[in-house]
Amino acid sequence: MKKKLTKSCIWSAALYGSETWTLGKNEERVINAFETWFWRRMLKIKWTDRITNDEVFQMVKEERLLSKNLKNRHHSRIGHTIRRNEFVVNILEGAISRKRAVRRPRLQYLKQVARNTGADSYTAMKRMACNNSRWKAANQSTY
Repeated sequence: MKKKLTKSCIWSAALYGSETWTLGKNEERVINAFETWFWRRMLKIKWTDRITNDEVFQMVKEERLLSKNLKNRHHSRIGHTIRRNEFVVNILEGAISRKRAVRRPRLQYLKQVARNTGADSYTAMKRMACNNSRWKAANQSTY
């Protein structure tokens, strides 16, 4: 019962709005740590107990789902947006003409989603998303 409540209430609240998040390695690591922390709290495992994360997931009989769920949400959201909403696509594809300060390039949402789907570029991802059966097949093969 606790697992069902966790998946329906806690995960949905924790991932609220996650379709628009841009994740780097640190953010993904934090999400995985949150998931592990939550299962440890549910099983009442103290931080001083020497139990590995893999053992915790075996006790719960689960696998890491939050990062997979997050990537699935990205995938379904961008596919729906590309197929249905031309106004938003124009905004996504548009470029702001201004100079940026010299620093590390920003992690871009579209590049991240394209990388998660296995596409080489945004245009390849867009072509794939326009064909709904190919898009669903790409989602199944990447996760």
